[in-house]
Amino acid sequence: MIQPEVALNAAIFAAFFAMISTELMAASAIVFKYEESTKKVFRFLVPIWEITGTFFVFYAVNVEALVPDALPLVAYAYISYILIFLILYVGRNASIIAAEYIWKNRIVNRKLLYTVYAVITYVLGILILVIYTSLLSGVGVNATARTFNLVKFISFLPDDGFIAGSAILLFGLGAVFYNLSVRRYLPLVVTGIGMSIAGLSFAYLGDINTPAFIVVPALITLILPALWMFNRTRQIASNKLVFQGAMAISAFFLIYTVYPWLFAKSLNLTSLLNNSAMQTQIFYTTIIGGIILVALSLVFFRIFYRAGDGSQQEAETPAH
Repeated sequence: MIQPEVALNAAIFAAFFAMISTELMAASAIVFKYEESTKKVFRFLVPIWEITGTFFVFYAVNVEALVPDALPLVAYAYISYILIFLILYVGRNASIIAAEYIWKNRIVNRKLLYTVYAVITYVLGILILVIYTSLLSGVGVNATARTFNLVKFISFLPDDGFIAGSAILLFGLGAVFYNLSVRRYLPLVVTGIGMSIAGLSFAYLGDINTPAFIVVPALITLILPALWMFNRTRQIASNKLVFQGAMAISAFFLIYTVYPWLFAKSLNLTSLLNNSAMQTQIFYTTIIGGIILVALSLVFFRIFYRAGDGSQQEAETPAH
């Protein structure tokens, strides 16, 4: 049974994953379907990028309080990647702010700035996946020396497969979330290919402890593009709240499949918990903070739907 503190942290990460995944999907749409993105992606993306950052900080603070003994390993092993991430994160924010609110000219125009945003978002997504995948497989990580060898990490095919499969999967789901004009069967096919690659690679990372739970994210991942194929259920699949809720549930159960193991079952996560009165207080404080954060996020979505996205029927229909 998963410990309450760990379950809460997993729920926060699941919410963060649901948020960041929408940005990764948006990046694909911007690169490959920019004109359509201006109508279907931008008005959702402009407010959501700030919430994504808030959830990330909320998650990072909770991790620090939950497993403080893990911080030296993370800080030393991934310091270069963390610094690159932070620099690019600033560039991501600057590009989208400039695209929306700051003067532009013929060369530095909105399309260029959004393309820069998309490319940076891709790289940030890869960095996040590299760090979390290495924590699962343990390949390239020397816990004693507190170092991370990227070459060794890349040489392990399941690491590469999990990252590539995840990228393909999100590329397929992006058409569903943003209701893009593509052939109706394409998102299911692309998502299925990505899930197959990522799922097989995930199994070989060596941490699966409860295989039955992997059925939940697998079904959710395929149900969304399957519903999108039919006119009667398309609006359900592309509904922003429904989609992100489904993605969060999927991520939570995926975490649960490996709990409590990391580094290919060589490290028990529960051994890193501080099990102190402070941990209990952080647990209750996080619940209060989480309620406030979720409430504010729901207010955002309510405003978003009032703006017309939730009720508007898209004029464009996917080709048959």
